Amino acid sequence: MIVPHDGTYDDPFDLGDEVRFVDSGSTSVLRQISEAAELAMGRFVHVVADGHVATENWTDAALAQFEGHETGVVVPVVRDSETQRIEHAGWRTTTSSACGPIGFGEKQVARKAAARVEGAFLSASFWRRDLLRSLSISYRGTDTIEASLAYGHLTTQAGWRCVVAEDSVMSVDFETEVLDYDLRIHQNHRRLQALSDHFRSGGSAGWGRGVQRLLTTTLAGGMRPSSLVSGLRRMTAPLAGNAISRSVQTAGVLSVDDNPETLPMTSVHREPLRRAA
Repeated sequence: MIVPHDGTYDDPFDLGDEVRFVDSGSTSVLRQISEAAELAMGRFVHVVADGHVATENWTDAALAQFEGHETGVVVPVVRDSETQRIEHAGWRTTTSSACGPIGFGEKQVARKAAARVEGAFLSASFWRRDLLRSLSISYRGTDTIEASLAYGHLTTQAGWRCVVAEDSVMSVDFETEVLDYDLRIHQNHRRLQALSDHFRSGGSAGWGRGVQRLLTTTLAGGMRPSSLVSGLRRMTAPLAGNAISRSVQTAGVLSVDDNPETLPMTSVHREPLRRAA
């Protein structure tokens, strides 16, 4: 287990014999993940960011999905620790959102919805190590949801599949707003929509679709003021187009065709319940 940090963590629980602490010298979660991936020895990397809690045997169902040669990333089901309602099981683009959390607010993930997953939220995800390493230079920024969106599109373009592991369950508590995925998406919908347009349209989709996006997002949110603001942000996505273009690099992502054929996995060792530091 590798635990990257910004240099201020002093191991108060005396876990040095169990985990490898890495001083990344940065508060950027993306940089910390990148450095941990570079040091990882196994073929697969499981990312668990602060505030996410693993449940018993949560890795088994997720790692089993990598028996599929084209599976590059696996998504666990993340639930609210109090209500047990789903926060997300990955994301996909919808008419009302550039990055809609799959299963949000539901008790179970619908099979049809799971089949439409486009990417994982990086803060709770499983990856082929070499794929994650290759993605680390593709996004120049610090926002983990923006990175999740970019990584998802680039993973698909490289021929990989993203799969939901419905029996891999994690939970999240809301001590800080950074863990509220739905809120963060609405607050950053302009840049997220511009990022989606960059990959889907080769740049800005133009202003012509803006009014339609405003209407669909506002209606999907029940005409609440917050949904209206989110819709306005989507409508004005072209304003962020140039900045997004400068923050994304599409070359160098590991292609599924460049990945050697893998053998069926042996049984996975069961690990004790552990919470991210």
